[in-house]
Amino acid sequence: MKSYNNVTLIGRAVRDPDFKDTGNANARVQFALAVDRPYKDAEGKHPTDFLNVVAWGKLAEICHDYIQKGCLVLVSGRIQSRSYAAGAETKWITEIIADSVNILEYRQAKVAAEDKKEVKARKKAA
Repeated sequence: MKSYNNVTLIGRAVRDPDFKDTGNANARVQFALAVDRPYKDAEGKHPTDFLNVVAWGKLAEICHDYIQKGCLVLVSGRIQSRSYAAGAETKWITEIIADSVNILEYRQAKVAAEDKKEVKARKKAA
């Protein structure tokens, strides 16, 4: 039997992405995505899952440039678990490895900042 590992999520970025240039032209970005569950709990609220997302290469650079805290983001990719040693303990992490990321809603402040950069660039070119 073949296995299948595919996930698609829509949620809001919990914080600005953490960007690392790992060398060899292989950038890495990590950010947390808050994804509401489709039902309400006893208090009438939607429980929220906080999921770690990792993107590599050009996709990482794009995420770093355009995602910021509060953006509504669609992520498609796969689930990956890995372990690492923390002293005498072994810690496990589950992450979403992104294959594609679509920004569905920008934070207004980011859009305004990008517009200002464009205007300045056009003024310099003129």
